[in-house]
Amino acid sequence: MSSEATLQKNAGNSARNTALLGLILVSVAPSISVTTGFVFKAGILSVFVFVFTKIWMFGLPGFWHLKIEKQPFSWSPAKKGGWGMSLMLGVGMMFVVWLAYFLLGEQMLQPEALKSILDPVGLTVPWKLAAAIVFWVFINSVLEEYVFRWFITSKVEQFVDGKWRSTFVSSAIFTFHHSIALMLFLDPLGAFIASLGVFIGGSIFSWLYLEYRSIWVAWVAHACADVAIFAIAWDIVIGF
Repeated sequence: MSSEATLQKNAGNSARNTALLGLILVSVAPSISVTTGFVFKAGILSVFVFVFTKIWMFGLPGFWHLKIEKQPFSWSPAKKGGWGMSLMLGVGMMFVVWLAYFLLGEQMLQPEALKSILDPVGLTVPWKLAAAIVFWVFINSVLEEYVFRWFITSKVEQFVDGKWRSTFVSSAIFTFHHSIALMLFLDPLGAFIASLGVFIGGSIFSWLYLEYRSIWVAWVAHACADVAIFAIAWDIVIGF
C-alpha cells in the first residue's frame, strides 16, 4: 500500500472515529432527559435536566460540525424542493394517528398515568400545556430534525451503506427515547404499536431528509405528526 493510500485510510478512520464519538455524545442526551422526567419523575430537577439536554443537543452538533470537523455553516436550504411530498406524508400521518386513537385509544391508553407524569411540571393546566405544545411543534420538532435527521443521520451515513439502511438506523436511535416514555403511560401492546409508529414516522422524516437534504422539508411532516399526537394529549388531559 502506498504512503498516500495509507494516509487516506488513516484520515478516513479518524473521520469515522470522530463521527462515532459525536454520534454517541448527542444520541444519549434525549434518553437522559426522558428517564429523568418520566421514569424518576424528578419534578423541578427534570425541568433543569430537560433544559440542559436541549441546550446540549442544540449546541453540540453545531460545535462538532464547525469546530471539530471544520465544516462550513449552512441553514439547510430546501434546494431540491420536497414541500408537497412532505406535506402529503405529514397529513397522511395525522389521519393514521387519529384513526388509531379512535379505534384503539381506549384499549391502549392510560389517562391517569399520563396526567400523573404531566402534573408535577404543571402541564395539566390548559395554558401551560398549550404553551408546551407550541414549543414542541414549532421549536422542539425543528431541534429534533436538526439533531436526528441532519447530525445523527449524516453521522450514521459514514458507517452504514445505502440510503434505507441509514434511514432505519437513525430512526431506531430516534425511537429509543420515545419508547421509554411510551412504556410509562401505555400498556405493553400500546407501547409497542406506538413505538412502531414512531419508528415509521422517524423513517419517513429521515427519508425526506436524505432525499431532499433539508431539515425544513422533513420538519413539515414532523410538525403534522406532532399536531395529531398533541391533539390527543389535549383531549385526554384537558378535553375538547
